[in-house]
Amino acid sequence: MSATAVKTFLKKFFLLDILLGLMVTLKHYFSPKVTIQYPEVSRPLPERFKGILRLYRDDTGEPLCIACKLCRRACPTDCFDIEGERDPAKRRLFPVKFDWKLDRCTFCGLCVEICPTAAIRFSDEFRMTSSRRDVLLFHLADMYARGEDLQRIFGGESRP
Repeated sequence: MSATAVKTFLKKFFLLDILLGLMVTLKHYFSPKVTIQYPEVSRPLPERFKGILRLYRDDTGEPLCIACKLCRRACPTDCFDIEGERDPAKRRLFPVKFDWKLDRCTFCGLCVEICPTAAIRFSDEFRMTSSRRDVLLFHLADMYARGEDLQRIFGGESRP
């Protein structure tokens, strides 16, 4: 008998492959657990996470959006409908209608990149589920919603 034949016989006789598999199983069984209790505890999101799109305001509470419609032109799926009006006192445009169709959005980020005032940005909200399609149309007031107000929108409750 050759040396390789003896090795093969001993591996099969002592079930070495099964014992090695059991060692891997035992190693993972006794290692620290990585499970988190999701609703109460959540993992930190990556820095470049693309959550739901939101409109932002400046420090004084004024909308940053100037209704330039660049995001609408850049969007490949045509998911924005924007109308602006000029404020005579401040001599600048502001949106009077800003509709975003979430069911059409591909989260490509072109609207975020092209916005000259950084008014539209990705938020860190990732809970975006609904069983109703009508709640996936966001109007101007909905674009400022966050947290629990946003969850009420997805739940089909009255809008804030």
